[in-house]
Amino acid sequence: MKKPRSSAGRTTAKTDQQSQILDRLFDYFSKPKGEKPSSNSDVEVSFYRSALRSLPMNFHNNEYNGVNIIMLLQEGEINATKVPIYSTFKQASDLLEQHKDKLPPKSETFDPEKPLKGITLDAQVVKYLETYKKDGELISKSVFEKETRGMSFTQMRENGYQKRKGLKPYKVFPIEKIKNLLPKSFIEDRDYFARQEELENKVMSPEMEDIEFVEKAKIIIDAMGVPVIEKNQDRAFYSPKDDCITIPPRNKFLSDKAYFAVILHELSHSTGHPSRLNRKQNNPFNSKGYATEELVAETSTMFICLDEGLQTFNSHAKYLEGWSSHFADKKKALLSICKLARESQEFISRKVLKHKLDLSIQSPYQVPDKLDFELKLADKHTDALNEYIVKSANNHSPLIPLKNQKIIGYNESKDGIEVFTSDKKVALTGVSSSIVKRELDNLKLLQSIIFDVSVDNNDETTPTKNRLKPSRLSM
Repeated sequence: MKKPRSSAGRTTAKTDQQSQILDRLFDYFSKPKGEKPSSNSDVEVSFYRSALRSLPMNFHNNEYNGVNIIMLLQEGEINATKVPIYSTFKQASDLLEQHKDKLPPKSETFDPEKPLKGITLDAQVVKYLETYKKDGELISKSVFEKETRGMSFTQMRENGYQKRKGLKPYKVFPIEKIKNLLPKSFIEDRDYFARQEELENKVMSPEMEDIEFVEKAKIIIDAMGVPVIEKNQDRAFYSPKDDCITIPPRNKFLSDKAYFAVILHELSHSTGHPSRLNRKQNNPFNSKGYATEELVAETSTMFICLDEGLQTFNSHAKYLEGWSSHFADKKKALLSICKLARESQEFISRKVLKHKLDLSIQSPYQVPDKLDFELKLADKHTDALNEYIVKSANNHSPLIPLKNQKIIGYNESKDGIEVFTSDKKVALTGVSSSIVKRELDNLKLLQSIIFDVSVDNNDETTPTKNRLKPSRLSM
């Protein structure tokens, strides 16, 4: 006869399970993706292609939270999961049982009586459980708090009250493994399947991926409304006192993507401002509190990238390893980091959603009927202009939105110029405004010369001695 396991044995087993979960978390944070930088001459960001471009969902189409996101990201990377929707064995089994009449017939490789045969539960998630008892009987949290108000821990125990909390792990698997067995209604209710199919049929060049990242990152930055100031230095930071982000100039970065990735990281720090989520941010450098905030910001940035369908990334591997080392002896603190990061991401996501709704109700973009200068030149001239913009944008980040755009013209504004392309309006001020206006004014002169020559060549009624316009070409 099997002997019942003692309470001490159960406690040890639970402690071992929790330790394994915390070890996995620490392993994730202490070994981020990306190459360590080879030099300190640039502010570098290493990118990697993630198998997951969205936050993991459960069977009921709800997003997972905190630590479970990290654990499922790990699973997805190891097993190359494409559709991040997870199910327990029972949930999938009950669903297939309800639609048993739609299952394929029995064959050598499939038995409708055992449709999940061969499915392995590769992923692990956890529930955070709190139990309350009075004399060994379960009671609700509200009753427990009411009846033990003012009691010390010893008094609770003497009066038969008991409170227990901890993590309970359970196994799940990506439901894409049985996609061919799932009811059509189940798949249609979860847009991840359609998005994945669209992704697989989509061909995008690295250049287009970079442009997409920048465009989506700009929407996030605009939605938050936190000022971003460029200064010629080697460090990016968020100032809680001034509620603004300071960023090195674009030429300190290896790419536009890296430039905006660092802004997103600092934007995650800004959610801790007292007017937002009110996290403590005045921690001394190299303290555990400082390390906590850095990991919260980096994890929150990863979550927002997943939520917006952006490539996920990690900043300096060495940098993150250094901060996570503060938790080697107190790994339990990583659980709160996941929770705070999720709160930060959700705050940003709400802002982004509102911003997108505001944009959607605006009038469709149109180029004004009247422009101070309208560009009407051959493709070779507009191509040369684009090359100039691309080169200049490496030193002047406000020009990045004009890269690979067909510029139609500009209007003067109070602080600079408003440049109009076939897709957007880009307001420029200061040095960036001067750079573009100077080049466009050169093209304005060229355009007027070409136009004058064209008019003169077609004006056959004008006497030759009166045709003075062409002489401008010899200037």
